[in-house]
Amino acid sequence: MSDGACARPRSAYFRNRMEHPPRNDAFTVAEAQQAIAETIVTELELGMTFLDVAETTRDRRHAWQSIRNAITALRSANRFLSEIEPGTGIDAVQQRREQLTARILAIIDVDDLGSSR
Repeated sequence: MSDGACARPRSAYFRNRMEHPPRNDAFTVAEAQQAIAETIVTELELGMTFLDVAETTRDRRHAWQSIRNAITALRSANRFLSEIEPGTGIDAVQQRREQLTARILAIIDVDDLGSSR
């Protein structure tokens, strides 16, 4: 290793970084914010799909598992929601989140799945 073999790749790396500077950080942050928002929307839509299954299936166990999956999707969305900065379309995401929450509560409260309390 005394032949300097390690030094060449490192210097080549830094030379390459100098020739091709990283993209604009603000643009990269905007891309990350957009990706997080899209992830949240995907989770919320997945939760809605699980509730559709819960409402239409005749198998009570499958219906309750779908409700649990919808709750898990909502929790995942909630975890990422705090990462979105205001002004990133958060209002539409919040509205969809509230719709999923209301739907979960309505299904659990009304208990359309044939459970007797």
